[in-house]
Amino acid sequence: MADSYQHLSVLAKELIDFLAPSPGQNFIDCTLGGGGHSQQLLERNGPRGKVLAFELDKRAIDAARARLSEYQDRLIIVNKNYAHLESEAKKHGFSKNIFGIIFDLGLSSDQLDRAQRGFSFKDHGPLDMRFDPVGQTLTASDIILTWPEKELVKIFAEYGGEKKAKILARGIALWRDKQKQNQAIKTSMLVSVILRILKIPESSLKRFRIHPATKVFQALRIAVNNELDNLTQALPQALDILPVGGRLALISFHSLEDRIVKQFFRQMSKDCICPSSAPICVCDYKPRLKLINKKGIRPTAAEVKTNPRSRSAVLRVAEKI
Repeated sequence: MADSYQHLSVLAKELIDFLAPSPGQNFIDCTLGGGGHSQQLLERNGPRGKVLAFELDKRAIDAARARLSEYQDRLIIVNKNYAHLESEAKKHGFSKNIFGIIFDLGLSSDQLDRAQRGFSFKDHGPLDMRFDPVGQTLTASDIILTWPEKELVKIFAEYGGEKKAKILARGIALWRDKQKQNQAIKTSMLVSVILRILKIPESSLKRFRIHPATKVFQALRIAVNNELDNLTQALPQALDILPVGGRLALISFHSLEDRIVKQFFRQMSKDCICPSSAPICVCDYKPRLKLINKKGIRPTAAEVKTNPRSRSAVLRVAEKI
């Protein structure tokens, strides 16, 4: 199965240029995926440099092990969420001599294209969306069928930015009560319910730039995998274990992730946290990060043409000081 795993690493050249890996340096890849970014690091940090990589998806781990078999003595893969970054780094001897930590927060093409994973509204598969189908229990279907209406409103609005969150949550609640649905539902079924609630005929979908189900599916995926909380937990850990001069690089794919990264970078790069009304600085606050790129780096037109799913990617890099 591993040899059929499909994924193109986004902003790979830009990421490696910013990290500039050299022989003997150690790195942490918090989102291994198919191993594209880790491969570029391992190609440059040999013969003694290592990479510690986190990945929840066992299919991705199998693919990465096959792809990176020649580096097996220098690649350590942890089948855990990157929220465990600091403890796992210490456990595997990565508390020192780390020159960079990277996060690629996007879904892989393999996850999106496999109907049985339930990430895409374009397929007919179980409404699952778990990054780790073995270790995680909560599915997107569970949320739709069991969560209170007010919780659906909350995640649709906060995680999906869905302006019609209340209408959709009310409609879904009425639908599930009427149907007395108690079995796991399919992605196509949820799409049909959403279109029915919004009174959109399938024949008119071509006039929509973004499919009407997109934001609900994004919200469900974030909720199932606790993505934003995990990122919020991991960023301070990454900063704590990085030595001075080490770089932290993150690629995000939607505004919620990017906002968390920007706010963290901005807060950690401030040289004063006194109230704006204070006449002089008395806080003696010292910045911990220096922004390497003040504006996010986006894929080139050529990369977007080759990989359309890269179009929303943003790369931000900071250095510990």
